[in-house]
Amino acid sequence: MGCAGAITATAGLSLFPEYKLIDAVIKSIPVLLYHRIGPEPDDLTVGTMRFQGDLEYLSREGYNPLSLTQIKHLLSDSAAILPDKPVVITFDDGYVDNYENAFPLLEKYSMKASFYMITGMTGQPNRMTASHIREMAAAGMDFGSHTVTHRQLADLSPQEAKTELTESKFALEQILSKAVDFIAYPCGSYNNDSLRLVRETGYTGGFSVRLGFAMFNNGLAIRRIPIFHYDRPLSYVMFRKGLIPDIIG
Repeated sequence: MGCAGAITATAGLSLFPEYKLIDAVIKSIPVLLYHRIGPEPDDLTVGTMRFQGDLEYLSREGYNPLSLTQIKHLLSDSAAILPDKPVVITFDDGYVDNYENAFPLLEKYSMKASFYMITGMTGQPNRMTASHIREMAAAGMDFGSHTVTHRQLADLSPQEAKTELTESKFALEQILSKAVDFIAYPCGSYNNDSLRLVRETGYTGGFSVRLGFAMFNNGLAIRRIPIFHYDRPLSYVMFRKGLIPDIIG
């Protein structure tokens, strides 16, 4: 519930005179944030049928999910070539229903997604195992850190935050046998010290829970659009939580 409250926001419309902002909005990319997928929606669980409907909408409208490799290229080169209508699909927390319910649907619709793991909970009841992670990675899914214990980074000492960042990165790299370049901040919590540590510990980018389409002008605080079970259709949510915050700043 704490995280759910942290990613709720209100927005309104205002005029914006800067052509640079208009150009940035045009080039911005929706980054969708899910947590759990299951038959009985709760605060963090989107219904399986709702999630399938979201994927059907993205597929029908011609959206192309990006991999973390493509995002990494974009962060290093703003002129990087991307497919038409790019979108990014992300999942936080590493619940086993991501493997059981989301993964088969992503494969059905030929969609990529990235999953952010609380490494200290890997293999615990109701969480994905290392075997799940390897199987999904082999099928084209991406993985990133969600720290070791899911404590909010802004509340930790620099040493505690560094431990969360380095140990989660190392644990995932051992499972995947490749570099882990991205983190999603637990409950969207970070401050200047934690952003500095994210960079120093070798991450390329970080995902926040600030609402809005991602403009990738700050690779360590990439905006996302959270999806909850009570939300209206995805097209409306992408406008309400994605476009409007970008317009008003």
